[in-house]
Amino acid sequence: MALLALGAALGPLGVQAQVTATAPEAEQPQYQQRWDVYGGAQYMHFNPGIGRGGQVAATNLLGWSGSATLWLKPLIGIEASGRGAYGTMTMPQNIYGVPAHPKMSEHLALFGPNFRFVRKPRLTIGMHALIGAAYGSFSADFPHLVQPQQVDIYNDKLAFGYAVGAPLDFNLSPRMSVRFVPDWQPTHYGFSQQNEFAGSVGVVYKFGSLGK
Repeated sequence: MALLALGAALGPLGVQAQVTATAPEAEQPQYQQRWDVYGGAQYMHFNPGIGRGGQVAATNLLGWSGSATLWLKPLIGIEASGRGAYGTMTMPQNIYGVPAHPKMSEHLALFGPNFRFVRKPRLTIGMHALIGAAYGSFSADFPHLVQPQQVDIYNDKLAFGYAVGAPLDFNLSPRMSVRFVPDWQPTHYGFSQQNEFAGSVGVVYKFGSLGK
């Protein structure tokens, strides 16, 4: 009888331990936020020259990057991103009076899915695939009536652009992270694709709740 009483007393404890052991692990609090907003410094490596045999070398641009992501679940969200970068081009000698280092800029507006495949307490690794438009301004320092295409540079244009990359977040708290975003960022000025590289680093602020 004593053994039966002991078994009856321990039975619920054993069931509770089994349920606890097999229950799914709760999502970390930093992945329960509905929104995240990102802002940081942007780098782009861009070739404004037409064709592979052009005389205009690729250039490095610096600027800003910002995005907002609406998280539908801890794994998947919808991201909207804006980017702007500015710099100069290096021109060969020409007969049109174009200066040696005219200014250029590029702005992008992109939209698409964002995934978080690795969700650790301190580290997030994800992937986004964004599509949208890019606007390149190349003629700011050109003489009047001289078009960039006359010296083998793309004319000012609104073009197709997209970005595929793997954002990395270093989580400081449930609401704050430091983010690094490397991207392959092709654009389509003219009739060719520019295999642009982009990277940014900045801060993420998270708010809202997936439970609401």
